[in-house]
Amino acid sequence: MKKRGLAMGIAVVLGCMSLTGCGGSSNETKNGETAETTMSGSEAKEEGEIELTMMGGAHLVSVAEIVLRDYLTEHPNVKINFEKYSYAEYPTKMKLQLSNDESTPDIMIVHDLYAPQFAKAGYLVDMSDMFTEGEVLPVMDPVTMEGKVYGIPNQVTNQYVFMYRQDIYDELGLTAPKTFDDYFNQAVMLKENGYYAGAFDPADSGCNEVFQNFIYMLGGQVLDSEGNVSLDKGKEALELMKKCYDAGIWHTSQQGNSEAYWTAFNAGKIAAFPSVAAHAAYYVTNVDPNGQGGYGHLAIAEPMKFAENGRETYINNTEYYTINKNTEHLETAKDVVRYLALTKEAAEKFSNVNEDGVMAQYATGCMEGIRAIAASRDNGWEAFGGEPVVSELAEILLNTDPDIPFVDERSNEMNNVLSEIIGEMFLNGAYTPETAVEVMKQKLNDI
Repeated sequence: MKKRGLAMGIAVVLGCMSLTGCGGSSNETKNGETAETTMSGSEAKEEGEIELTMMGGAHLVSVAEIVLRDYLTEHPNVKINFEKYSYAEYPTKMKLQLSNDESTPDIMIVHDLYAPQFAKAGYLVDMSDMFTEGEVLPVMDPVTMEGKVYGIPNQVTNQYVFMYRQDIYDELGLTAPKTFDDYFNQAVMLKENGYYAGAFDPADSGCNEVFQNFIYMLGGQVLDSEGNVSLDKGKEALELMKKCYDAGIWHTSQQGNSEAYWTAFNAGKIAAFPSVAAHAAYYVTNVDPNGQGGYGHLAIAEPMKFAENGRETYINNTEYYTINKNTEHLETAKDVVRYLALTKEAAEKFSNVNEDGVMAQYATGCMEGIRAIAASRDNGWEAFGGEPVVSELAEILLNTDPDIPFVDERSNEMNNVLSEIIGEMFLNGAYTPETAVEVMKQKLNDI
């Protein structure tokens, strides 16, 4: 996917919607080069000198390295080697070492689309005994297998939300929509006043994102929990998309990922932009403060309900801390993960990382931490009028019932198939919503 002016890691889960941004940062270690950290303080659980390796996408590992500084100060006998790879590299590197029964990496940060594969292969430690019900946001499906849990979530504030221009909505007497019908009716009014209520380019390789957003918010799924092609609610999703497209309420560009979109946005043409929360960071880095794009007037709200039995929201993707079953330091590895994923202290640090060229602001899956971040109302974003976006996203998590729809390692190839068929439907009239879904199923089952 195309990205313009994207400052890696500046806010929320920047760039992680497409999973291309999670592997890079301004202090990325090249070609798997190891950054070592040794601190002083009190003892860890295991006696003697202990050396662990943490591996994952470079930006996420860099953030964890900063958050762990105090922990390592208190555990002087623990040294962690932080191995940082691009998103494209890390899964292959991990699989090579795990499949060879190597004892390292001890701790891994694994995206949801790879976690099921690693769990099925028997590479991971069962972490079910590390937390109790209610301690972690219940988004464990990607790492749960046969009643056992093989990971604990890292960032979770990448849920589907509604973003909009507060100034334009106030001028027209509008409030954030509660239902899809509200949204559509508002969009028609916005169009009559010279604005768009979103963006969608059926010729763009990322056009499948809107389709999948609609499926999930309607309560459907692309893959079922066993990884079988489902496309439940696919026909309904395409029908709603066609209704919006035919009504001309969307700007014909790919939201957040094209020059055309930001040109229109900074000209003040786009007043509503429902999307996953990662896009909030795009506005911090791409909105022109001197343009007409509403700099200082952007707002975030809970998403509208697409259907009575649809989702309130969903999490677009996340990563999980996992532990190698062959680690030689299981208790210490668990202790490190417990600190990162299950403590309020670490959660609050993750919500505001900005040092050594590494920037990130997000909530972890720790419920105590999510509640603390929601209550803090800290770290306002200038583009959003000084509103504390991460706190608002954490509050939405508490007010809704998000899940993570099942994905696996086929996802990138599947996205290409979906985009191709959607383009043929909207641009060439090759399919109806019903026939498009049937062709999608056939082609996805061939992957």
